[in-house]
Amino acid sequence: MEQTRIQMFEQETYPILFADFAKATIKHFEQHQDTITETWKKALKQYMTHLVTLQENDLIDPVGEIDISFLYTSLEDTQPKFQIDSYGEFGRVTEESMLTEYLPADWIIVEVKALTTKLEKCIQEKGIRYYIRAAQIEVFKLRAIRSLLYYFALRFKYFIENMIDFRTLAKVKKMPTFLIQIGEYMDWQKTLYAILPIVDIFNCDRSTNLKFRKFLAVYYEDKIFCNLDLSQSSFKDCTFKDSRIEECVMHDCMFDGCVFERMTVKNTKMTGSIFVNCIFQQTVFEETIFDEMSANQNQLEYFEPAEFYDCSFQGLSCKACAFVGCLVENCDAEQVIIEDSTTSESGFDKWNKKEKTPMDEEA
Repeated sequence: MEQTRIQMFEQETYPILFADFAKATIKHFEQHQDTITETWKKALKQYMTHLVTLQENDLIDPVGEIDISFLYTSLEDTQPKFQIDSYGEFGRVTEESMLTEYLPADWIIVEVKALTTKLEKCIQEKGIRYYIRAAQIEVFKLRAIRSLLYYFALRFKYFIENMIDFRTLAKVKKMPTFLIQIGEYMDWQKTLYAILPIVDIFNCDRSTNLKFRKFLAVYYEDKIFCNLDLSQSSFKDCTFKDSRIEECVMHDCMFDGCVFERMTVKNTKMTGSIFVNCIFQQTVFEETIFDEMSANQNQLEYFEPAEFYDCSFQGLSCKACAFVGCLVENCDAEQVIIEDSTTSESGFDKWNKKEKTPMDEEA
């Protein structure tokens, strides 16, 4: 009976309370984002400066991984915090941290007291205090914080670069593979920033991780990109000509100064990607996703809509694509055809081909 009562509460009441808790916490974060970002940037710069000093004195090796880990034990302290650790070539699995410092995390628990109060009130009103005791309320609280932490870990990828002082980072001696990650201490970590060796997409081992790679001035002609995960990779001054991109995952990619000529992009996910100074000539996007809602239907992830800046569309055809909320600024367009696509609240909406109804004709 006790387990049944807890299960009913978990399924019916807790999700509602968690949704309110998450919404309030996210709102608080967004209201104070600039301050939080600046605080973290200052702390990370100080941390990396300390790394540089240690390396200049030959006290530590090149860094392969910096982990920013939330400490659940800090919830018992006056100030919750993240712990920053640096590891060498083999990471945290086999090595000790070379340098440990901390980042404040007050913003992640600002609504915890309100959540606890609501949990206790609902339990009292439902007359189930005998079944759901203080220890179980603590479990609900920790679960809520953990879910929220995962959400922010996914979201931080969009502004971690605003928190990094790149001049200081450049002075840090790094391994050929270098990662900055965020997550739980000695548990899951999400990569926020990476420096990886250059690879050739079409001349590398099948097991090669293609995420977070940089591709500079590569000329792709008569190529087929199929079933590849190139998420968070950067393409600078690349040309894609007479080729196909199909069944690929390209979330959060950066395309800067790229040319797409007689290209077909089909059934590919490009949410969060940014296109700057790109030229699209006689290119087809088909069943391609550029917005968060469509990308998020079957997975726990956070994405922002794709953005297009200073691009030129010359003969662009989009069929059954998702562009909701996509930003389009200072772009030129000629012969753009959009059919059977969702374009609301986006810069593509003005080009969307809609069938007129008799009521539209009268208007």
